Amino acid sequence: MKQLTKRQKNNYIIIGIIVILLVIIALVLLTRENSSIKQNFNIDKSKSITRIVLEDREGNKSDIKQNKDSIWMVNNSFEASSQMIKVMLKTLRDMRVREPVSKAAKENIIKQLAARNTRIDIYVKSYAINLGFIKLFEKEKLEKSIFVGDQTMDNMGTYMLLKGTDNPCIIHIPNFRGYLSSRFTANPYDWKSHTIFNYKPQDIETITVSIPNMPEEDFEIFSDSITFHFKLTKTGEVLKDFDTIKVTAFISSFMNLNYEDVAKNVPLLQRDTIFAKAPNFIFKVKDKKGGVKTLKTYSKFNEGSWVREEDNSNFYEIFDVNRMYGLVSGVKDTLILQYFALDNILKPASYYLPPTESATDL
Repeated sequence: MKQLTKRQKNNYIIIGIIVILLVIIALVLLTRENSSIKQNFNIDKSKSITRIVLEDREGNKSDIKQNKDSIWMVNNSFEASSQMIKVMLKTLRDMRVREPVSKAAKENIIKQLAARNTRIDIYVKSYAINLGFIKLFEKEKLEKSIFVGDQTMDNMGTYMLLKGTDNPCIIHIPNFRGYLSSRFTANPYDWKSHTIFNYKPQDIETITVSIPNMPEEDFEIFSDSITFHFKLTKTGEVLKDFDTIKVTAFISSFMNLNYEDVAKNVPLLQRDTIFAKAPNFIFKVKDKKGGVKTLKTYSKFNEGSWVREEDNSNFYEIFDVNRMYGLVSGVKDTLILQYFALDNILKPASYYLPPTESATDL
C-alpha cells in the first residue's frame, strides 16, 4: 500500500481543520440570536436570583425571597408554591426579545404600560469582591426592573419595558405558544403554596389522630428510628398486629398533602354553626426536630343551605360531600380541602386492624 507523503499528510490535516471550522461557523450561524436585537430582558444565571418583588397598579404586592433554609417565602408570611417559583425562574431565564415595538405603535404601548403594568424587581446574589475564584462580602444587588404589560394581539408575546429605557419590546419564549404576563402576578395569594404536610417518613416522630366524636377510635403512629408502631390512644396499647399496607399508605399521605383553596367570605352562619363544634378529625404531626403541625377538619355546608337543630333536610342537600374546611396551626386562613385528597387519612383506628379483628374489640 502506497504511503502518504509528508506534504499529503499536511494537506489532509489542513482540509480537516477547514471542515471543522466550517461546521462550527454553520452551527453558530444557525443557533445564535438575531444580532440586531439586544437581548437584555432575561436573566442568564437564574440560580443566582435571591429575591423577586412584584407590584401592580391595583395595589397588590408580592415580595418573594429565600429564607436561610432556601425556602421561598411571600411577604415573610407564608411559603411560596415551589412549582410556581420554578416556572417563574425558568421564564426569567428563557424569555427573549421577539422584536422591538414598531415606531408607529411605540407611543400607544408606552401609555398602556404606564396605565396598567406589573413591575418586577429582580435581585441577585453578588459580592463586593469577586475575582472568580475569590468571592468575599456577599450582598444582594438589584439586577434589573421590568414593567410587564398585556399580551399581543396574537397572544404569542407580551409587551415589556426595561426600566431605564424608552423602547418597549415584545417578549416571548422561543418554541412556546402563549403569553407570559400571567406568570408574573403580584397577588400574594396566587403564589401561596397549597402544601399542608410535606414530610419524609424518616423525619416523622409521631402522627396523632383524634376523632372527638369517637374517642375510642383515636390512635398514634410513632417511630423508634427503625420502624413505625401503632398505638391505641384510649388504652395505650401498642398493637403487635396491624395492616401494614394501610398504615404505609397513611404515612405516605403526609409526604405531600395539599389543600384546594382558601375559603373567602365564609358566611357568619357557617362560622357560628360549624366552628363552634368539635372538629371531625384532628391530625398532629411531630417531626424529629421537635416541630409540630396540626390540622383540624370540619364539615362544610353547601352554598345557600340553611341549617337548624330541628332541620330534617336531606344530608346531601345540607353538607358538601366533596369538600370540607380545614384549620392549620400557624395559618390564619380557613382552607378548603377535598375529601378525595385526604381519603387515606380520614380513617378511624379500627380501619387499620387486621381483618380478623373488629372495631368492637377496641
